[in-house]
Amino acid sequence: MRSLFKGIVTIVILGALLVAGALWYAQPQAELDLSYDDLPVREKLAAMVINRKPEAVLTEQEVGDLLKKALSRRAELRPGVKLTGARFFLEGDRLAADVTMLLQDRWKVGARLNFDLAWKEPYLTAVHTGTVIRDVSVPGEWLSLQPIQVDLNAYMPRHVAIRDVAFEGSTVRVAFGLRL
Repeated sequence: MRSLFKGIVTIVILGALLVAGALWYAQPQAELDLSYDDLPVREKLAAMVINRKPEAVLTEQEVGDLLKKALSRRAELRPGVKLTGARFFLEGDRLAADVTMLLQDRWKVGARLNFDLAWKEPYLTAVHTGTVIRDVSVPGEWLSLQPIQVDLNAYMPRHVAIRDVAFEGSTVRVAFGLRL
């Protein structure tokens, strides 16, 4: 009986150590937040007039700010998992986000979320393709996000519409047309 009790205590202690080790391993590597700047539409329109081209270039930071704004409206990714910060990295039509999450309102976790970007009028859409915590892939059943959609036309004056979007390295080129 005594050896059974020692075995159970040993298993409980080992389990607690494994959980503590996993939480330590998953700690965020940087402090991130969900603060963002609004898209500088007037500056983009002024640059269009100066360059005499009906197009604008969105930087990686501006695309990240648009997506942070959309994410901050639905920071609870699933029950018990709340997004607390993000930083985005753009490479063509692929997007990576270093994020911090809060699990069960207690434990901070850092992860990298991977997305594919697509343009289907009027939305710029980021589709979640996977999650990695440091070097460990997280199964899709554990964390799967709904696509993030940003209506770029909502930032445009009433008579201007987005005609096309091209993903170019760490920027996004947006071509405009008139809405009749």
